[in-house]
Amino acid sequence: MKTLKGFFKAFVLIAIFVVIFFFRNEATSALSCVRGFFVSFFHSADYRTFADMKTENISLKKELEKLRVLEARDKSQFLEARVYSRYPFSDKNIIVLDKGTADGVTEGMPVLVKKNILLGKIKSVRQFQSEVVTIFDPDWKSTVSIGSSHVKAVLRGANTLRAELIPKDANLKLGDEVQNIAQELPIGFLVGVIRATSTDDKKIWQLATIEAPFSVEEIDSVLIMTNFK
Repeated sequence: MKTLKGFFKAFVLIAIFVVIFFFRNEATSALSCVRGFFVSFFHSADYRTFADMKTENISLKKELEKLRVLEARDKSQFLEARVYSRYPFSDKNIIVLDKGTADGVTEGMPVLVKKNILLGKIKSVRQFQSEVVTIFDPDWKSTVSIGSSHVKAVLRGANTLRAELIPKDANLKLGDEVQNIAQELPIGFLVGVIRATSTDDKKIWQLATIEAPFSVEEIDSVLIMTNFK
């Protein structure tokens, strides 16, 4: 009886060994497939997560830059000045203010209609008054950026503002904002919006007509940025 039990145990062990031996490769292959699936899945998920994080990081950097600009504006010091007159009368080129050296005004200081809308800069100063050359002056030239694509152009002063030297293939849209990027004036301040586009006589550059968000004739007071450097 003991011999029979021993024989049966040996038979069972041999059978288990045979099963393990013959099916080991299949089991290993199956496990490898399962492992490969999960590795591939998590690798893909990690890649998607990384791509999403990269996109979000770029977006956050842009928002941070906007906040820095707003913070810089908030820290700026503004001196309110009343408009004495326009010279020559009814002209938009030069305006006279009631603030001068006695108030800390110096040549070159930016002059704004509001805290983010550019009007011009101080041209000359006396003790109690100063002259402002506006962006409408025929001699005015400054660099601007147009729209969300930040197309660079040259702002040309005139009764009707124009942007010149715009690349022919630039995608301009009516209503695109035009912002200052000339370093001698506050970066990002609004000049106006695009109202019409055309091309120059030689069909090399685009031109754009700009509408300012204000009327010089209706301005009673302005802001002088006294701490701009």
